[in-house]
Amino acid sequence: MSLQKQIYGRLEKLYPDHDARNLLERCVSTLGPPRTVSSESRWSEHDAVLICYPDQVVDGGESPLATLRTILDEVKEGISLVHLLPFFPSSSDGGFAVVDHVEVAQELGSWEDIRSIATDNRVMADLVLNHVSSSHRWVEEFRRGLEPGSRCLKVASPQDDLSMVVRPRTSELLIESETDGGVKYLWCTFGPDQIDVNWAEPEVLIEMLRAVERMLDAGIRWIRLDAVAYAQKVVGTKCVHLQETHELVRLLRDLLALNCPEAVLVTETNVPHDENLSYLRDGTQAHVAYNFTLAPLLTFSLLFGTSKELVSWLREAEQVPKGTTLLNFLGSHDGIGLRPVEDILNAADFRSLIDAVIEAGGAWSGHVDGDQIHPYEINVAPASLFGLDRLLTGHTLLASLSGVPAYYFPALEGESNDLEAVNEEGHNRAINRPKHTVASRAKRLVGPARKSRDELIRRLAVRQKFAAFHPEAPQKILDIESPLLGLVRGDEPASVTVIANLGFDAADYNVGEPCFDLLSERELYGQVSVSPGEILWLSTTAIKS
Repeated sequence: MSLQKQIYGRLEKLYPDHDARNLLERCVSTLGPPRTVSSESRWSEHDAVLICYPDQVVDGGESPLATLRTILDEVKEGISLVHLLPFFPSSSDGGFAVVDHVEVAQELGSWEDIRSIATDNRVMADLVLNHVSSSHRWVEEFRRGLEPGSRCLKVASPQDDLSMVVRPRTSELLIESETDGGVKYLWCTFGPDQIDVNWAEPEVLIEMLRAVERMLDAGIRWIRLDAVAYAQKVVGTKCVHLQETHELVRLLRDLLALNCPEAVLVTETNVPHDENLSYLRDGTQAHVAYNFTLAPLLTFSLLFGTSKELVSWLREAEQVPKGTTLLNFLGSHDGIGLRPVEDILNAADFRSLIDAVIEAGGAWSGHVDGDQIHPYEINVAPASLFGLDRLLTGHTLLASLSGVPAYYFPALEGESNDLEAVNEEGHNRAINRPKHTVASRAKRLVGPARKSRDELIRRLAVRQKFAAFHPEAPQKILDIESPLLGLVRGDEPASVTVIANLGFDAADYNVGEPCFDLLSERELYGQVSVSPGEILWLSTTAIKS
């Protein structure tokens, strides 16, 4: 079956009351002429991601995006891809309450600034496809009964059976809206400033494809589907991971394949591993998914000096299919999600984890489950939670495991809790969203913080030289006792054995044959004492060369 026929079939499924042929023509026209195919592979051992806000660092003399391009030069030896968090005009939530999906916020820069960044870096950007800002033009059109906004927002009734709806927040699901046609109720998965769109309306698809076209035109090739699990809603269901949602992801992948075959589709779903892999498992949806289970498990291991739970999960967890991979991260612009480990950590472990976060000056945010509020994420700066040395251990493990490592800019630079921002902005996530001027960053990024950042970049540069660290290279978990974690990456004879001590005391490991530690540049053989937090990358071929 041709790709166009496949897309036609998906449009028929998703929009049975509309002319699929006409809609196909509109989709193809909106995305524009097909893009030239690059000879580069989608990902390799050379890849590591930097997650950052477009105004992470500002300089009054130029646009924040122009300043960011200069800063990226500092880490280019280890970082190949930058995830630009939303740069659109927005009203809240760090850019995720989007006012206009096809423009760059004037105060941040321009599409030309993004094109400039994309000349030296691969770029990932967010398609915020679940909702729009309450200030979006569709919301005003909805209130006045005007097209297309009157059809583009998701509505429901308080009398509808919404008891099964999975909530990631504690806010009200429906908000009352006065319209020219009377009172209506808008669906708000993430809060009253983020109004969910109605994906049963084709105009929503076309608007999102306009955004994709702008991204592709600016050189962006990795498209991150923000909160995609909640995109489609059917009253009387959980309204998460619906078949309609999976079909939407397939449609977007096929449209990208038709217009820009090298594009990478990334799903962001803060859910347990089995649910997360539902977007990779059949090989027709996303190319990459965020490894949401790894972040809280690695956090637990670093805090309590154990590898037991992490090793058990790594050994037993379902592997991703060939041709797909995971994005490994620890810190992010959001908190560290807890839902993915609800069935892995017991109640006492959960309590200990949250207590440690609070002791470190952090907090937790909740979500509604029935009539109860349960922890949804922990909110804390990783450097405040772990300290710089153990944060470097965690960051190095991200680069050691199968998948593509991703690093949040403030965590990379050792930022501590921003308690002032929490007080000013009134929400927990502000604790880990610091911003700087060029001058204030220069004063702060000195001493241990600078040393830790530069050491991680050095390690990532080392990683690039060994195919054993390809995201899809084999990974075998070794049978060694906690607090050590051991695994083998790649195929013999060019494999690399990774040994990490997650404990707080030195631990012995027997190196069975002469090896070269790629990180410390030492030759090792026999019983070796591994320091707390130390990681070894052992190669038998490097020593022979």
